Formats: sequence, C-alpha cells, structure tokens
Amino acid sequence: MPERLQPRQENTIEALEIAARAARDENRLRHARALEDLRDSLITRLSPRDALRSEADAEAVLSALSQVARPGPKVAMRPEVTDVLIEALRGPFKMRIVYGDTDAETRTVEPHGLLLGLRSYLVARQADRGENLRHFRLDRIHSAECLDESFPIQSGFSLNDHAAQAFGAYQDPAQYGEIVWRFLPEAASRAAEFQFHPNQSAEYRDDGSLIVRFKAAGWLEMAWHLYQWGDKVEVLEPAGLRALVEGHARPDFPALP
Repeated sequence: MPERLQPRQENTIEALEIAARAARDENRLRHARALEDLRDSLITRLSPRDALRSEADAEAVLSALSQVARPGPKVAMRPEVTDVLIEALRGPFKMRIVYGDTDAETRTVEPHGLLLGLRSYLVARQADRGENLRHFRLDRIHSAECLDESFPIQSGFSLNDHAAQAFGAYQDPAQYGEIVWRFLPEAASRAAEFQFHPNQSAEYRDDGSLIVRFKAAGWLEMAWHLYQWGDKVEVLEPAGLRALVEGHARPDFPALP
C-alpha cells in the first residue's frame, strides 16, 4: 500500500534532487545516477497524488535556487574519466592516464584525492618521478584506466591539510610561508566576515585596522583576490606578493567584496 507523504520525505526528495543535479553539473554521473535511483525509490512508495505533489514541490524549490554567476572558464570534465577516478579512489587502486597532449605516453599514478574548484585537480603520486604528490588538471586527463593494483596512501596524508597549503588550488612549495594582510579601518569589519584560509588568525589593531595571518602558497591567486579590495588592503608579508600587487590597488571601487 502506498505511503502518505511525510514532511521529512518531502525534504529528502528535494535534497536528493538538488544533489543529483549538482553531481550531473560536475560530470559525476555515477553519483548522479545513485542519487536519482534513491529519489525514485522514495517516490514509487508514495500514492500517485503524493508522488505528483512531491515532484512539483521539488521542482518549485529548485527553480527558485541558483548559484551566483561567476565569470570564468567552464571546464568540461569527461564523465568517463571522472567515473574511473572515483572507482580508483575507492580502492585505492593505481590508474593509467593519458595527460597533457592527446598523444602523450601513458602515466601510472597513485590517486590520493580530488581538489574541486574553478579548475579541478587530481592529487596523485607518480612513482617514477619521485615520492612527492603532484597535481593533474582533470580537464587535461584525456583517458583513464583503473588498474587492478592497490597501493598504500602516503603516510600521514590528509587531503584537507594538503589543500590548506595553498590559497586556491595551485601549489608552489617555493612560495609557501607566512602571509600577512592589513585591511584598513573602513574595510576591517567586512574583511572580518571572510574566511580567507581555514587556518587564518585575525586581530584588530588600535587604529581599527584588521591584521589577517595564515600560511599558504599561491601568490597569483592571492593577487587576483586582493585586487577586489582596491586600496583598502596592504600586503605586509611576503615581499614577493607585495611586489606582485604593487601599483594595482585602485582607490575608486564603489563597494567592497
């Protein structure tokens, strides 16, 4: 006998639909199909009337939700590559990939995680090039094969800790170090609302300015972000980042980020 639609079920159907669409947008088709199957199994247990109502309500909510448009490249990841990556990470299993040029030689890598963003990266070790973890742009992986060969994850590895070494996605060990920014008093309260880095610290000075400190690499991505603040922020450390943004602090932006 069909079940009556409960408020919790209605919310679950909406949440599953939102998650499934997000997975499809990211070409995670394996996850999208699993979420859609779970959503459908809930709907089929309802009466036809409640099923139609739940689908209509979910569509109404979804039509009212959208992400703020963010300019930038829409990087198309290959669904067949994404599915293989997920399968390899489950093992974990080694992978054979073609990376860079379409006719490049295959590489055997040991996947440790995915960094998703404007540009998404596979974090992996390529044993024939040393023990250090490397980043492979997902949009430049032309083909991937999951091998029936497991491997040990690097001792002490944490994807969150690894990601925190950079301000964005790009990592440069040579740039890693203490970052210190000073936001002028007129921008301090707004800057205090931001999390610039998971491990940041912030303190107000007597003059009302805000000092933000953290350790990371990725000066170019920092410079892109700092440009939005115009002349309301100063780079105190490091000198290399200070030189990179010098002369680009505009005084005429009508609003803060």
